[in-house]
Parts: sequence; structure tokens; C-alpha cells
Amino acid sequence: MFYDVERPEITLLEWEQFCEEFPPHLIEDVIDRDKACLPDWFMPLAWGVAIASDELLREAGHRDGMRQPHGWRETTPHYFKHDIGDDVWASWRFLLVRVSDETCLWTIERLGPSRRYEVDEVLGHIFGGTPIFTRSYQSAMCLAMHCHTKEPPPGLRWIKGPQNEVKGVTEFARMHRFDQRYARYRAQVQAARGHANLM
Repeated sequence: MFYDVERPEITLLEWEQFCEEFPPHLIEDVIDRDKACLPDWFMPLAWGVAIASDELLREAGHRDGMRQPHGWRETTPHYFKHDIGDDVWASWRFLLVRVSDETCLWTIERLGPSRRYEVDEVLGHIFGGTPIFTRSYQSAMCLAMHCHTKEPPPGLRWIKGPQNEVKGVTEFARMHRFDQRYARYRAQVQAARGHANLM
């Protein structure tokens, strides 16, 4: 089992409950993993993503229509970095925001000096390690800088990406989600059969 204290194993029922009862001061909306078009390697144990609320973005200093914050550079199309550490031994070297081409949503990440993994850390909600995304690169940049310099507000944290056995973790996560959905389907079929027998 790939249980991780930062990303506890969440059931489908718990995820659906979170989708109905997320904290609105932090989250505007929640999107299932499939609809968010997340690649298997990106935070594989997360059931989906959360969109940052306007209140959270205002707290981070973002305003609609504002320009890109100072210090960010586009290294490849739709892939922006901000240097945060010149020291070779620093824990973190870059903040990163990148777009999901399918949804036009932006990730918020921190990269270490060695960049040995596809994802070092992602800003996420403590529930199941749900990544926080934004709808613009400017808002993602503001939130990344705010949460790096001042620490994330209660309910959010920097969550480590899978560091080892990435292939095993992604396969486990895929099978876990399939098993949960299949169990739900079987229960619905059995309930429908029982209802039909009563007629």
C-alpha cells in the first residue's frame, strides 16, 4: 500500500462529500481528476483538483487584470519559473507555474535544486493532497509567491510529489479509483435488482 501521511488514502464517498462541502474561503470549485485531464504521474493519489477562490487570491495580492509579477520568466511556452534561491544548498530553487493545455488551469509548484522528479512539491489542500490550481498564470504566480514567503494559509500546504516508485504509485492510484467506482456500480446494480424483485 502507498499510504502517505501527506496524501492519505481517500475513498470515493469521502471525495464526493468533499466536493459538496469544500471550504469556500479557499476553494471556488472542485474538479474530478478525469475532467481536469491530469496526467497519471501528476499527484497520482489525488482524486481531482481544487480551484483557488477569489478570496484566497486577493489574500495573495492578486487582482483581476494585473500584470505578471516581477521576477518570473517564461522558459518554454506556458511554463514560468521564478528563482527563489541562488545557494546551491538551498532547499528550493524555483517556483513554477505551468498550464494544463486541456483545461487552461495553472499548477503551483516548488522545485528543488536537483530537480530529480517531475514534481517536487505542489500547493494543495490538506484533504487527500488535492492540488490547488488557478485560472490564470498571474494568479498562480501571486499565490505561489505568497505561500512560499508566508507559508500557506490553514487548510493548504506544500505537498510532495511521488519521489520513489512513481510507476508503482500511479498504478496503485489508478486501480484504487477503479475499484472504488466498480464497487459503487455493483452496489447500484444490486440495489436496482432488489427494487425490481419487490415490484
